Amino acid sequence: AGQAVRLAREAGFLTVAVTNRPQVAKGLLDESGLDHVLGRLEAELAEDGGVLDRIYFCPHHPDKGFPNEIPELKINCACRKPGDLMIRQAMTELPVEKSKSVIIGDSLRDIGAARKAGIWAYGVRTGYGLRDEKSYPAAEADIPRADLVFDTVYDAVRFQCGYQDIGQGLSGAIHHRLPSKAGPLLVSICG
Repeated sequence: AGQAVRLAREAGFLTVAVTNRPQVAKGLLDESGLDHVLGRLEAELAEDGGVLDRIYFCPHHPDKGFPNEIPELKINCACRKPGDLMIRQAMTELPVEKSKSVIIGDSLRDIGAARKAGIWAYGVRTGYGLRDEKSYPAAEADIPRADLVFDTVYDAVRFQCGYQDIGQGLSGAIHHRLPSKAGPLLVSICG
């Protein structure tokens, strides 16, 4: 993941983490514990040259009944993914170009948040591997689907950073061979 973050930054993208941290509401982490977790994340990413521009986190969790839970954080909120409040906040606070933005995630909550925010959603096969239907909110009408699925975060970032170049050779060859007054064209790439 650190290499993926580094690659994205080198390509000129902002790198932002949006993460649900229900451990805070459940009373499993206090503020210093959360700082430690997020600091460790940043340190591990930095080992491979990855630096995040910002981290947004949701400390809420709607389910009650945990021994040390924090009652004021046990709420349904718009920031807990698949809610899109953290993404909208990033788009407000940072110079984000929505049409070129993408969420890369391993959970259906990540994909759902991207859908609500109106941005591209790439899934990865690591972590939950988009197989977390049982934890997706029952109130959501449909299970969201990723636009594209990659093996790793690095593969997704590499695609995002270079997809414009992928088809240039093929499209250039087709354009070169077409007569100047060609009609509609169908290009079918099969595999």
